[in-house]
Amino acid sequence: MEKIDLHMHSSYSDDADFPVEVLIARCNKHGINTLAVTDHNSAYSVPKAKTLASSSLNVLSGIEIDCTFAGRNFHLLGYGFTPSDDFVEVHKNFSAIQRNLTPQKFEKLRGLNFYLDEQRLEQVCGGTIPQEEQMGEVILEDERNIGHPLLLPYRSGGDRSDMPLINFYWDFFGPGKICHLPVTYPAMSQMVDVIRQNGGIPIVAHIGANVAQDHTRVIDEMFKAGVMGVEVFSSYHSPELVSQLYEFTVGRSAFVTCGSDFHGRNKPKIEVGQCAYGPQHIAEIRRFIAAASVPSSQ
Repeated sequence: MEKIDLHMHSSYSDDADFPVEVLIARCNKHGINTLAVTDHNSAYSVPKAKTLASSSLNVLSGIEIDCTFAGRNFHLLGYGFTPSDDFVEVHKNFSAIQRNLTPQKFEKLRGLNFYLDEQRLEQVCGGTIPQEEQMGEVILEDERNIGHPLLLPYRSGGDRSDMPLINFYWDFFGPGKICHLPVTYPAMSQMVDVIRQNGGIPIVAHIGANVAQDHTRVIDEMFKAGVMGVEVFSSYHSPELVSQLYEFTVGRSAFVTCGSDFHGRNKPKIEVGQCAYGPQHIAEIRRFIAAASVPSSQ
C-alpha cells in the first residue's frame, strides 16, 4: 500500500528539528510516496520541498495556520497553494503575537517556582522565538529544578515521560491549564480566504486535539466558513473518532486527509508515515491529492 503523510514539520517550525532536505530524506527512507511539509504559520519550506520532488515522490505545498473560530483556537492546514506575500504576512503576524506573549509565559512558569535560564533558552532556540516545549526542555535540564514535584511526571519513569516536552506544553499551557494565556488569532474564515485565493485547499487539522465532543457539529460550521475537508487520520484521534470523522466527511463530499504531525524530539513517539489509514481509505485520500496537485491559476 502506498505511503502518504500530509502533515509534518521542518525546522521552519520553531518546535521542530530537521531541515527540509533531511526531513524529506527521512520520508524517502520510510518509503513515503506523497507528502506535504506543513510548517507552523510558514510557507518558507515550500520552494525547497518542491525541488526535492521526483518521479517517485509527489510533494504538495503545505502550511499549518493558527486561527480562531467561534471563540476557540484551531489549526488550519492549507495544501496545493502558490506561495505569495499573503503567507509572509501570516508568519509576521503570528511571530508578533508569540513575541508579545513570551514574557508572560516566563512569568507564569516562574510563578510555579521553576528556574528558567533565559540565556540557556536562547541557546536552545538558536535565535527563534521560544516555544513552550523549549521552555520545558530548559526547565527540565536545570539542576535547580530536579526535586520540583510538578516536574516528576516528565522525568524518566514518570507517567508523562513518553513525550515529556509536548506533554509539558499540553499540561501547563493547554486550554484551561495553569499557564494558559488567552490569545486570539486571525479568524479562520480569513485564513481560509488566504489559502483559497492562492489556489489552495483549506483542511481542518486534528479536530480531536481541539474539542472533546460534538466534533462533527463544529466541523459542519467550519464548512460554512469555507473549510473544504478534514484531517481524519491523525495521531490525536482514537479509532472510534477516525471512523466517525471518515463517514461524516465522505458523507459531506468533503476531502479526507492524513498526517503524522511529525516534529522530531518534541514528539519522539511519532514517526513520518504514521497515519493509520487502511486500503479502504486510499481512494478518498487520492481524490484529495489529485485536487491539491492541480497547478494553481494564481
